[in-house]
Formats: sequence, C-alpha cells, structure tokens
Amino acid sequence: MLFRSESFGYGTARVAKYLLPEFAGAHLRTIPLRLVTTSALNRRIQTRLGSLAVADHGCGRPLMLWPSLFSDHRLYDHLPGCLGEGWRVIRVDGPGFGGSAPPQGDVQPAEYASVIDGLLDALGVKRTIFAGCSWGGQIAAHLGAGGSDRISGVLMMNTPLEPSRGRDSFTVLGTRWLGNTGFWGAGVARSMFSPASRARHPERVEAFVGAFRTFERRAAAQTARTVLERSPGLLEVLPRMRVPATILLGAEDRLYPVERMLPIAQRAPGARVEVLPACGHLAPIEAPEAVVAALTELVVRAHMV
Repeated sequence: MLFRSESFGYGTARVAKYLLPEFAGAHLRTIPLRLVTTSALNRRIQTRLGSLAVADHGCGRPLMLWPSLFSDHRLYDHLPGCLGEGWRVIRVDGPGFGGSAPPQGDVQPAEYASVIDGLLDALGVKRTIFAGCSWGGQIAAHLGAGGSDRISGVLMMNTPLEPSRGRDSFTVLGTRWLGNTGFWGAGVARSMFSPASRARHPERVEAFVGAFRTFERRAAAQTARTVLERSPGLLEVLPRMRVPATILLGAEDRLYPVERMLPIAQRAPGARVEVLPACGHLAPIEAPEAVVAALTELVVRAHMV
C-alpha cells in the first residue's frame, strides 16, 4: 500500500532558512531563538516518498498548502484567520522540515506532485485548490500542468521559475553547518523579508527566526541541494498549464526579482500574474490579506464557489 494515514502526536518542528552569500561574514543582529512546536499537526500520511505530516483543520472548500523551502506549515499561520469560515485548510510539511520524514534522496517537485492524489485519497478530498510558496509553488505548477486531475486551480507565490543548476552551493553548505544558529536565521530574515515587512511586523520576523532552533540540518540540506542546485525550473512546465492559475510576485523579492520572473510567469496561458507591493519572498507572512484575496478570486475562476 502506498499511502497510510494515522494520527500525529506532539513533536518538535525542524525548520531552516538560508542566508544569501552577500550576507556571509556580515555583522548581523541576532534575534533570540524560541522553541516552536508543531502542535497544529494532526495527521501523518505515508506515501511512497516518505511520511508527510499534515495540519488539517476546518470544514468546507478544500485548500491544500505546501510551504517554501526551509519552512513548514507555520508559514501559513496567518491565512486561516483571514480566510474565515467555509474552508478546510490542509497544511503540509515538506519532506525534511517540520514533522515530515527526511527526503529520500534527490526528489524533484514533479515527484512530490505525483503523490498528491494519494494524499487527497487519505484525507477524503475529491478536489482541491493547491497553493504553494517558493518550492511549494513549483509543485503547484506541476500539478496545474497536468500532474493531477483533482486540482481545480493553483496559486503560486514567490516561485523560482528559472533553472537553478549549481548556483547555490554556499546556501547548501551553510544550511548544513549553520542552519540552527541565530546568525544564520537573522541573515535569512534579512534576505527574505522586504525592509517594509521587517519594519511593519518585527514579531513575524522573530517568530520566523525562532523556528531555527528546531531545524534538523542534514535533512534540510538534502532538500536544499535538490531545489537550489538541481532544479530544471519551470520554463517548459508553465506553457502546459491546464487549470486556472494565479502567480504572485513580490515587488521587493530580492531572491527572484520581478524583472526576471515576470516574463517567465507570462508563459502560463490564462494565468493571472500579480505583483504585490512592498512584499519580499514570503507572501503568506508578509501579505496574507493579498494572498486571501487571490485565493478568493481563484475559486471563482475554478468554479468552486
């Protein structure tokens, strides 16, 4: 049997983020670390790519969320409150992070997309909107391009669209050796959050960095290596998009700037492409209201109202 569902007990999360090379050696303010637990997780589902931990809450229209690289289901903590009632929000921990099992080698986003149908079976969901940030957006793209007939629409946020062949060895090594330190976490926050977001929501930055203490470095480094050094990108995937899609870009995303991502995003036929003002690389944390607005519009196009 490829899939097995079981309840998920209390445990600690493993979360990491990465530091851009430009911050290496810089004197950065260290944000105090706090222990963050994965108490929201309530399901563990066995797949052929390992067990996936899931936070499954609410009733109504299904929405499955896959986080960015180096984060877990808590990336979407601000969305349920903004969405309100009438949604079943299913937040998945990506392999190597949070409560999910470590990755089984070099697993590309298309392979993770291939297990989503089984995940939906285990959860008793017939069709869903699928949304992902960064790495999760790559999985969403493969699903929207025909990876599953049970995906009604996809939302891609801050998604790397270009190939990333061997360009981030520093990031991978840093994740392996420094990923659970305050220095690393502060640098990551500085590289991912826009200046406006850091000034407006310092408590979100602190919570983001606080998870670093629970990060298991070896597992995250494996996933980081796959996504950051061996990704073929989405140049050939986006033109095959078959479902309603929305692509959100951060106006201040320094990792994947709008001027590079916009021409590629426009390859997706019929997709709605939006640029979020003052947003960096983490739209679910920096602009949850805008994410909810995009989801609300997407469900109309996907005929899930």
